[in-house]
Amino acid sequence: SFFRNQMEEVKDQRAEAMKYLESKKILKLFDILGAKLVKNKPERPNEFLLSELEKILEAKTMNAPVTLFSESDIEVMFSIFDITNRGYVTQTQYAKALDAVGVKQPSRKPPTGDCIDKMTFISHIYEEVLRDSY
Repeated sequence: SFFRNQMEEVKDQRAEAMKYLESKKILKLFDILGAKLVKNKPERPNEFLLSELEKILEAKTMNAPVTLFSESDIEVMFSIFDITNRGYVTQTQYAKALDAVGVKQPSRKPPTGDCIDKMTFISHIYEEVLRDSY
């Protein structure tokens, strides 16, 4: 029927659009820009976005990754999870940290053992953040 054909065409166009957005990492860019807007709450959001896009362009021309989290952010995250200052976090806390930085499918296996030290935590989490960067 005509209606069914129209629906199939719409589904194909949607799938094609999503494929494009994913291949160009546009959704990741929107995530980063949206998070920066919410964090900074600028009075002039359009100017802020233009400024952020210029920074991203500059970073990309220097082959620098564009991420939402820096290594120092991840270091702070470690201290939040290690509230008793033991010098390590558990596998559960490590998994929660990955989730907090938006990594749903890690590229590598988590560190072994249930005591993950600060340096291992930072390097592993940051590696995943970089892999998922724009």
